[in-house]
Amino acid sequence: MGFILGLLAALSFSATSILARIGQRTRPNDDGVFISVFVNVVLLGVAAALTTWPAWDTAAMVSFVIGGVIGTVGGRTSLLRGVRLIGPSRSNAMVTGAPVVAAFAGWLVLGEHIRPVEMLGGALVIGGVLWLISARSSDDPGSRRASLIAYLIAAGAPLSFGLAFVFRKWGLERFDSSLVGAWVGSTSAFVGIMLLEAGRSRLGSRVKENFRSPSWWFVGAGVTSTVALLSQFTAFRYLEAWVVGVLQATQALWTIGLSLIFLRQEERIDASLVGSVALVVSGVVLIAVA
Repeated sequence: MGFILGLLAALSFSATSILARIGQRTRPNDDGVFISVFVNVVLLGVAAALTTWPAWDTAAMVSFVIGGVIGTVGGRTSLLRGVRLIGPSRSNAMVTGAPVVAAFAGWLVLGEHIRPVEMLGGALVIGGVLWLISARSSDDPGSRRASLIAYLIAAGAPLSFGLAFVFRKWGLERFDSSLVGAWVGSTSAFVGIMLLEAGRSRLGSRVKENFRSPSWWFVGAGVTSTVALLSQFTAFRYLEAWVVGVLQATQALWTIGLSLIFLRQEERIDASLVGSVALVVSGVVLIAVA
């Protein structure tokens, strides 16, 4: 069951990227983070209100809050900004580095063990990501700098997601409710997003733009990301944090397939992209079977 849920999370997050990219066509100043996280809060909140909560655990709640802020504010913001800057396939390919972060953080925090063969798999993952960055560089120095910045922004996603996996897993070990954990994380993330928007003096305009004339593509991204979050949280009940990260690394492959169907005019699926993803997937498979 855990493997199925992990793969469902990867597919749903991929669908989120595709829907967000389509919505970004008509929203040049909005990546879809605000409304999609709001949808997460509403849908998960309704479900959480109808479920029975376990005994309260403050430490677990703090862990869910930290995981929500890191994973959603840091991870999803980096991911969707990367979707705009380098496209959904390449941005999601960067996410394949998340299992490496989760593996080492899980070893430090959760006591999850990492064997040499798993370290080799991690090296393959890193190599694939570096190949992806290198292959996208332009011969023009100005474009190369812009490309590097774009990829560094996208690289924030695997770092954030990997750390969030560990905090969420730690919290679930003390408060056994995937639904409540996902809602607490999403709510704390939404608060963080509103604070960021307020700090940039654009919270009012963001609220008006999204609620007076909502992008239904962004709303759809909120629905699919809700499915992804709930699947991911539930998968943590069956699998170690880094294994969930390995399964979510298949997100890159799902995104390539969906891009070929829905974004043919925007996505350039070339040998370097496919080769780097294949190298990364080889690494995560090696970790999985170790």
